[in-house]
Amino acid sequence: MTVPVPGITMPTMPTMPTMPTMPSLDPTNDVLGTGAAQAVQGTSGTDFAQLLSQGIDNLQGLQNNASNLAVQAATGDLDSIQDYTVASTEASVATQLAVTLRNQAVSAFNQIMQMQI
Repeated sequence: MTVPVPGITMPTMPTMPTMPTMPSLDPTNDVLGTGAAQAVQGTSGTDFAQLLSQGIDNLQGLQNNASNLAVQAATGDLDSIQDYTVASTEASVATQLAVTLRNQAVSAFNQIMQMQI
């Protein structure tokens, strides 16, 4: 049992935030049911192939920029070596991301191909 001390108040405990409720899922709808069709129609219209193409073009641009800056650094025309370092790191990280995405896509494809029908 605690005895209150005059002039000292106990701090109140903060309330825990509540988690948002998840919408109910209807297990009777298959993947290609009406819910999936409505979700696809509600997208912005950019298709996967276009996004993939833009990503590859962006990666190629980063690599070309890093390559050009490397040539400038080797010939002594580059004023700031930091520009090359940043461009090289950006190209390296973008390449690693592209390779990781490719590996995940191949892994997902192989898992789909191994599924029993």
